[in-house]
Amino acid sequence: MNSTQIISISSLTKRYTLGASEIWALKGVDLSVRKGEFLSLVGSSGSGKSTLLNLIGGLDTPTSGLIETPTGKIGTMSPRELARYRAHFVGMIFQSFNLVPHRTAQANVELALYFTDAHPGDRAKLASDMLTHLGLKDRLHHRPADLSGGEQQRVAIARALVKNPEVLLADEPTGNLDRDNSLAICELLADWNRQGGTVIMVTHNLDLARQYSHRVLRMDYGVIVNETEGGLP
Repeated sequence: MNSTQIISISSLTKRYTLGASEIWALKGVDLSVRKGEFLSLVGSSGSGKSTLLNLIGGLDTPTSGLIETPTGKIGTMSPRELARYRAHFVGMIFQSFNLVPHRTAQANVELALYFTDAHPGDRAKLASDMLTHLGLKDRLHHRPADLSGGEQQRVAIARALVKNPEVLLADEPTGNLDRDNSLAICELLADWNRQGGTVIMVTHNLDLARQYSHRVLRMDYGVIVNETEGGLP
């Protein structure tokens, strides 16, 4: 892996067993992600894009192949090393927000700091500052049920960014949002990218992928079948 790369993937496969059947979600993916890049993965449901994102995020382990990062190689990391990787190296955003319903927006964001090196006494301020930065100063003490879909996704983004990860992984971050909120969320991701952060986004929305990415990769049946340039310079 050279100095411009932040993730290098080689011969990556993932197989799931369902009863007597085997499903190959990934079939030998090779991919290099540059530091500071905004990369989008597009494709139909079942194409393997979310599986690839989960493997990069350390939420699953490969059947074979390697994901090499500056902190180590996923596929050879111990459970403790994987936990530290997830806590420090990557931040994840999900389509369904995955917020804890009985906790406030600020408390949800603070949860991301429990497994980092952040001092316990600093967590509340860090969470408050990040939510304020994302336009939620007046929503710090609201629970998810009292927030709109766009506001909930901003909380989820704040939770991912508050630990200042090297790579931000976004799995269909606009899937449950209308057009205006979708554009607003992509602008937040693009702003973080402009500050030097690396973004990998899974989306069904090809127009958004083209507008906000440096590269757009199309996946089908567990492989990357096409690569095009996005609208970002």
